[in-house]
Amino acid sequence: MTHIFREGNACADWLAKLGCQCASFKEFEASNMPAFLRGLVKLDKLGLPYIRSG
Repeated sequence: MTHIFREGNACADWLAKLGCQCASFKEFEASNMPAFLRGLVKLDKLGLPYIRSG
């Protein structure tokens, strides 16, 4: 097992933040994925980093 910083997995980081803000269960499929998450998945698939601001 290895540790990966949150910057190394932007999709998981974004979903974890969403989970902390939601009061109910949410489920996403490719067809109804939020646009920002879809962009993070595309960057990850291409092997490109997501640089967080703020």
